[in-house]
This record gives sequence, C-alpha cells and structure tokens, in this order.
Amino acid sequence: MLEEYVSRIEEACGAERDFIVILKYAKREEAMKKILEKCKIERTLSGVLVKGRYKDAEVSVFRTGKLILKGLKERKEAEQILEELLA
Repeated sequence: MLEEYVSRIEEACGAERDFIVILKYAKREEAMKKILEKCKIERTLSGVLVKGRYKDAEVSVFRTGKLILKGLKERKEAEQILEELLA
C-alpha cells in the first residue's frame, strides 16, 4: 500500500521522532481523502493544513501532499500507521 501512495519517508531532526511523508503527486488527493476520513480532525488552517489525531500520533496534512507524523517511536511505527490510514 505504501508503494502506491508514498514517494518517500524522512525522519525530522529534533528531540522527538517526527516523520515527514511525501505523497506521490498523482495519488495525493486520493491518499489525503483516505487519511482525513480516518483521523479525528482537531484543527483546520485556511484549507492549507489539517491537523488531526490517529491513535497516539498527531497527523498534519498539508494541501501540497506532505504529511508530518508526530509522537512516534520508530520508523516501523510510522509505516504501520500509514498502512492503516491508506488501507
């Protein structure tokens, strides 16, 4: 599932382990729709950014097709959450 929607996953610098996910351009609208349906939306900022929560992770979805996953321990956990969100 990840190969279909995700272009790449990078680990952000900082004290906490945050992950930046870049969605494939051709599939980004479909992927963002699936993700937002499964997240509990907490805040929307001018249609550019939607912040939500899925399980214990904070998910920020940018209109450009970039996601930021916060509050995770390792890359495998980020990949597992993405698999669930994109299923």
